[in-house]
Amino acid sequence: MLLKWIKCGVFPEQKRRFSFAQEQWQELKAISGFLQQIGGWNVNDANEAYIFSFWENHSAYEAFMKRDHDEIMAKNNQRGTYHRLAVDLYMKASPNDDTFSIMEMLRKSNVLHVWERCEPLSGSCSAEEFIWFQHLHDHRRLLIVPAMPLTDNDGTTVAIEESWTTFRFMEGEET
Repeated sequence: MLLKWIKCGVFPEQKRRFSFAQEQWQELKAISGFLQQIGGWNVNDANEAYIFSFWENHSAYEAFMKRDHDEIMAKNNQRGTYHRLAVDLYMKASPNDDTFSIMEMLRKSNVLHVWERCEPLSGSCSAEEFIWFQHLHDHRRLLIVPAMPLTDNDGTTVAIEESWTTFRFMEGEET
């Protein structure tokens, strides 16, 4: 599973427009290899948006970027709403390999706690409560925890905007 983590510094006067444009990414659910996208606002910086886009694998993501990304971006008119954009790609490294369970856990979350670090987080989380990702190009690791509040200062809490969430129905789900 590939994770595209997008961090946007949004102009304060453009937050409503940015949010509306983010809701327009519903077209993703028809893209082959797409799993889910969720996002929201950093609770400590009201003008910083975080988007987490999950893909079956790197090749599905690359095909989307070549074929569909720019067209969707042009339609939703999101450019100009942010002054900073950073994108990082990660591959899932956690022991929990059940993609359906991971997507369900994320879909039910109102908040995500995110740590980016080079070493594993020490603590009492069980493997079912978090998802580890390994950066594609360096030693950084990303830990996403839907349920546990942050206990240190180097993490970020993201309040999920339900209207930004889109997901592909998976096997066994009703439409």
